Formats: sequence, structure tokens, C-alpha cells
Amino acid sequence: MSIDSIAKSPRTKGYVVLLPVIDHDEARRLLPLAAALADHQRGRVVALGAIVVPPDAPLGGTVPESRKLRAELDATFDLDGPSGESFSSTVNVGHSLAEAIRRAAAEQRASVILLGWQGDRSSSERMFGPPIDDLLRQPPCDVIVARLSTDTNWRRVLLPVRGGPHTTLACETALALAERHDAAITMLYASDPRLTDSLAVRESLQSLRTLPRVSRWLERTIPAEQAILAEAPEHQVIVLGVTGRPNDPELPTGPLADRVLRHADATVVLVRHRMEQAEEQAQQVWERQRDLSTTVDRWFAENTFSSAEFEDLKRLTALKQQQKLTISLGLPALNEEETIGQILGVIKRTMMDEVPLLDEIVLIDSRSTDRTVAIAEELGIPVRVHQDILPQYGSFVGKGEALWKSLFVLKGDIVAWVDTDIKNFHPRFVYGIIGPLLREPNLVYCKGFYRRPIQMGETLAATGGGRVTELTARPLLNLFYPELSGMIQPLSGEYAG
Repeated sequence: MSIDSIAKSPRTKGYVVLLPVIDHDEARRLLPLAAALADHQRGRVVALGAIVVPPDAPLGGTVPESRKLRAELDATFDLDGPSGESFSSTVNVGHSLAEAIRRAAAEQRASVILLGWQGDRSSSERMFGPPIDDLLRQPPCDVIVARLSTDTNWRRVLLPVRGGPHTTLACETALALAERHDAAITMLYASDPRLTDSLAVRESLQSLRTLPRVSRWLERTIPAEQAILAEAPEHQVIVLGVTGRPNDPELPTGPLADRVLRHADATVVLVRHRMEQAEEQAQQVWERQRDLSTTVDRWFAENTFSSAEFEDLKRLTALKQQQKLTISLGLPALNEEETIGQILGVIKRTMMDEVPLLDEIVLIDSRSTDRTVAIAEELGIPVRVHQDILPQYGSFVGKGEALWKSLFVLKGDIVAWVDTDIKNFHPRFVYGIIGPLLREPNLVYCKGFYRRPIQMGETLAATGGGRVTELTARPLLNLFYPELSGMIQPLSGEYAG
């Protein structure tokens, strides 16, 4: 993007601010900044909980930690920001914090990563350390590092400009903060008298005078460090592009950023734009996980859920409404008069009457000869006979026929199915399969698993089952789709997509 186009560029669709939660207190302080960035682009904030596993430990052993961390994130962050921003959270597992953040950035299609930093974490040799150094050296997307001051009443934002690759991101960031806090922006152009000034760059920067919120334009013929530190006391925020050190590529920031961070009392926001054409960035974007077992373990750890994580139905409903989704539930049935009444009653009461989690419930009947249909109709549940759906394609016996034809009837963005022969039915059979799809938009299909007792003679075995899947489905998955081999048996008759 050219400098001249900053003021008139359209807001980006699908803009995602990734907020790694390394310290919960710091993340809470960073949340207003993340919300400002998201609101400016009409985007959303994704809070990332990262679980770091030792290099010699399997990633798949972190399921309990993943569940606990998801609960902590839910308790820390609200769903809706003060200006309507969209908030969500996710958990990633990796052998390093930087690895987990990079993977989350790719999966969430992050536009910018927002990191917090405190001065007491620096040393004389390194300003930041991991993972900030690593992400600034090779950013998977734009990166912003914020050192927050105790003064949160931001009235003036100082924006030094020199026309470098980070100018556009710095301008957008300053505008976002100024809009959120009703603050004014001071543009500062400093030219070192010892160095030759570029007339072309200077002229191109003149267009920035017309940006919204810009109240002052300052030109100083002194080194940038001196100019910034001289103006810093009159400003509560400084937004500064990060420049590296050509003679030391291991250090991601140059001396200017280091000195401003060390000597300015204001909040300092460093921005690093990811250059699309850089060879190392292209390699990072297209890098793929080579170790298949690691991929399976990571997927298992990050995407194995418990229904208990989603028992807050009001929160689930808020997630649904936030994403502007509708949810349909189909119940395939054939002669289930003993159980259908209790199942429909529980679902309708808990997920339609008490909270509007479900938008549609339809019984997909296969021409029952008992009172199954009558019971559903007495409860006000629509009934469709699968043999009468799409009759031009014929009709066959079996649950699979009822399932695929139900897709023609059910209108929700998310469609779920549950069995109708369950004697101990609980609402978790429904919200347990809907929850992961609402929480993790990247997931498109969820299948339930459970322990089921199996009658073996006079003995009741609490575990086991799923023999058909083990003998047919799992070998085929292992052979043709090994990434999906990390599934738990036995699988249930409850699923959603």
C-alpha cells in the first residue's frame, strides 16, 4: 500500500488481531489496545492460550491442560467489546511459545499479532528475548509490541514518520488508538542534518497531513532519537516502526527503538510490517509440518473437547449470535415411542425455551408404526418422513438415507444430529457437539465419543466397543488420511457440521 492511499483505503474484511495470553494480567491491560485495532478494521480479537511442551514430550498428552486453559480464557475475556468488537479464544500446543503463536497465526489467518512487554524483562544484550525477538525477525504477519505505561488517559499520540516499510501499519495503528480514545495525533518528521534527506520521501509524506485525527505536523532538523524524546513528555503514546540492524540480523530492533523504550515514560507501541515479497517470509508461510506423528498429536491435544466445556448455554448462544449463525437439529427416528418424548422435551426446554441456542428441531421419521410421530407432533415438533423427501431420487431403507435427505430439510448454518433411542438423554449430547464448531470456526465437523457399557454374557463391560469402526474406518483413515487417525473410540451417534 502506498502512503498516499492510507487515508482512503477501505477497512479490511476478516481482520484478525491475535492476542497471545502469556500473562493474564498483562493480557487484560492489552485488551483495550487489541479492541481498538480490531474496531478500526471492523475485525475481531482472538485470545491465544499457548501450551508449551518439552521437545521430548508428546503433544497429545496435554488434553487436560487444554481444557483448563480454555476455561481460564473464557473467564478472563468477555465475548463482546465495548464497541461491538468480536472476541473469541483458542488454544494451541507447541514445543516453544513462538511455535504455538506462529501456528495460531496461520490457523486464524491473523492480520496482526499483539504482544506485551515490560522493561524489567530486558538485558544489556537483548531488549526483548523470546518469543518477541523470534517473531520480529521472521513475522508470520504484522507484529505489534506494546510497552504500556500506567497512564491510560491517552490524549495525544506521537507518530514519527520516515517513509519506511512500516509507515502504513504505524499510521493505521495510531489512527486506531486515536479513534478509540478520542485523541489527537502529532506527526513528527525528523531529519538528521548529518545525513542526506530524501526529497521524494519527504514530499510523499506530506499527504499524511490530511489523515483524520492529525492535529500537528512537526519537522525537526535533529536526529530522530532526540526529536522523539523531546516530544515524548507531551504525549501519552508513541507509535514507532521497527527497524533492524543491518550489521547484526539477530537483533530485530535498531538502536532508535531501544533508546525510546528505555528513556520514554509514555506507552510505546512498536510496529513491524510483514513484507510479502521477502524470501524468508514466503518460506515461513508455506512451511509445513514434516513430522506426521507430531501433527496428529498436536491436533489431538488442541481439538479434543469435553461436553463440560460448553455447559454454559448462554455463552454458547452468545457465540452463535456473535457469528450470526443459525443451528438446526435433526433427529432420525424409527419406532422410538419409549424415548422420543423425553428426548424432545429436554431439548426443546433447555435449548429453545430457556435459551435460543437451536433455531430449528425436525424429527426425520422413517415411517414409524408406533406413536413416535404423534408424540413429536404433540410437542409441536415438525415431522418429515424421509421417504417423502426428494422422491425423484428414490427411497431406501436405513438411517443413512434419513440423514442425507435431512440436509434438504434442515436450513441451519450448522446442522446437528442425535440418536433418538437414548434412555438417559442429557442436553450435553447436543451442546457437546455444537460447542466446538462455535468456539473454533476452523472446525467444520464434530463427532462425539463416549464410554458405553457392553453386555458380555452376564458381565457389563464399561469400556470397549466400536468394533466396526476399528476394523473398517480406522485402517482406511490410517492409509489414506493419516492426519485424521487421532480419534477416540467408541464414536457416538451424535455429530454436527
